[in-house]
Amino acid sequence: MSHKKAEERRERRAAARRNQILDAAAEVFAEKGFARATTKEIADRADISEGTIYNYFQAKEDLLIDIVGRLAESQSLALVIKPDMIEQVLAVPPRDFLNAMFHMRHAFVLENNHLPMLQAVTAEVLVNQEFAARYYRELLEPAMGVLAQHLQARIARGEVRPVDAPLVARFLFAFELGLLGFYVLGDPLIQAEWQSDTLLEAMVDFFLNGLGDVSAGQG
Repeated sequence: MSHKKAEERRERRAAARRNQILDAAAEVFAEKGFARATTKEIADRADISEGTIYNYFQAKEDLLIDIVGRLAESQSLALVIKPDMIEQVLAVPPRDFLNAMFHMRHAFVLENNHLPMLQAVTAEVLVNQEFAARYYRELLEPAMGVLAQHLQARIARGEVRPVDAPLVARFLFAFELGLLGFYVLGDPLIQAEWQSDTLLEAMVDFFLNGLGDVSAGQG
């Protein structure tokens, strides 16, 4: 076996072991919450020694960061657009783009153990300043930056009116995070309508058109 093939094989094994650990951590975090979960419980779930975890991750917080990153990669966790996707998504009209993005987000929240995982992340962000800083720096800030680029490109194409793109990107994130907060708190209307066309279309319409000024045309 060549050195290159042997190295590739080692990399595949390492990637598989990392994913095995992350899968186990996601299950334990979802069941117990991040704060109460222990690396021993994660190791037991993954059927490995606790020391093996530290061959791949320096601390428990690294597990949560990697899980969040993996979720974002798989299903647009925070309205994520990858840099190489901007041209592709520009082919979709703004209304259809927003509708699809909100639809993916709302479907994602209810899949598998995503909701308890998101709750674990939110809880840790609120109490752990170091984790909050990493979450913002490594995941949220880059995602908002790409979304701002996307908005700026649409402005240049004349598809949306000129706005402060970085600020509006933050509005979009805050809009979705706020609705998720209402869902978690048990708001009956948001929970009942979470995946309904009524809610999704109302969100898109509000973001594109706002409330308007009905008195503007009255004289």
